[in-house]
Amino acid sequence: MQPLGLFVAQLHDRIPDPETRHLAAQAQAAATAMQELLDAILDISRLDAGLVSPAVADFPVNHLFQRLDTAFGPTALHKGLRWRVVPCRAWVRSDLILVERILLNLIANAIRYTEWGGILVGCRRRGDQVRLVVYDTGIGIPVAQQRTIFQEFYQIPRATPAPTPDRRPGLGLGLAIASRLARLLDGPIQVASRPGRGSCFAIDLPRGQPSNPPGPAPRLVRTDALAGALILVVDDDALVLEALRGLLEHWHCAVLTAAAADAALAEIEAADRLPDVILCDYQLPGETRGVELIARLRAVAGLPIPCALLSGDTSPESLHRIRDSGLPLLSKPVAATRLRALLTHLLATASLQAPGPGPAPPPGGGA
Repeated sequence: MQPLGLFVAQLHDRIPDPETRHLAAQAQAAATAMQELLDAILDISRLDAGLVSPAVADFPVNHLFQRLDTAFGPTALHKGLRWRVVPCRAWVRSDLILVERILLNLIANAIRYTEWGGILVGCRRRGDQVRLVVYDTGIGIPVAQQRTIFQEFYQIPRATPAPTPDRRPGLGLGLAIASRLARLLDGPIQVASRPGRGSCFAIDLPRGQPSNPPGPAPRLVRTDALAGALILVVDDDALVLEALRGLLEHWHCAVLTAAAADAALAEIEAADRLPDVILCDYQLPGETRGVELIARLRAVAGLPIPCALLSGDTSPESLHRIRDSGLPLLSKPVAATRLRALLTHLLATASLQAPGPGPAPPPGGGA
């Protein structure tokens, strides 16, 4: 799946013929569907392994609502639905990222199962709590199924025409993930629904204390931040190396590749400059792990080169080791858009931490 998605992403960008581009787009949609399934299963694995811990802080609900409006407004309107996010001045005390993930899944589910009418997102104050709600005018849920919908892979049967390419059926995992996240936050999801009339999903969160909200994040890098960056990729799968090299070179990066630890060390020692970023598979030949190899590569370079791990391993033991390492993780199969976003972030972070302009000196010294 890893090289397949990356090869298809490159193919789509290089085909001039409209009919062939359409076929490539269909292949990309199929690869994306498989990517989403594996991502959702990995989310379940992380939650079941106890790897997700809430980072609780006070934040304004409206900040979250503005992000949801940007993410879903165009999709709802494209489907012909009314879309409304009601401004809210309340603050809550919870984990912003986890609450956002819950609402992302609830809203995506509402849009998928609503063919007419609309979606409304809002909040209500309830004593010392704030209730965040998602209303829809979708197909509704019978009372007997209102707890079953939170089970993995369960989908409500519906008699509708076959989905179009932009309206693929769901995976049956979004609500299961939302429910697990809500339990982490001690706020189980409430459901009220009538078949044929619509549904309301809600989660109650403790009220927070208002403070000065953070300003907008500054622009850290130019749009062509990847151009000219030197990326070292370490993976023992030849197809993965070929796919990553092709994609990174398409983004105008310079690329070094290695299939094992010794080859990676040799690449760094022989290069005329240090890599700007290292992408390393977690599971390498023999007993070597990506975490240990990255430590060795940084020691040879004499600098904390920005690094990220690639992994298709979902075992709790591996996930715990990766979390404890503090290194960013891209779970295989890696989507091209996520890879580009992470590389841009790592390069931006490195540029902010750099002591001054100019490339880093090559390993081994020199004036």
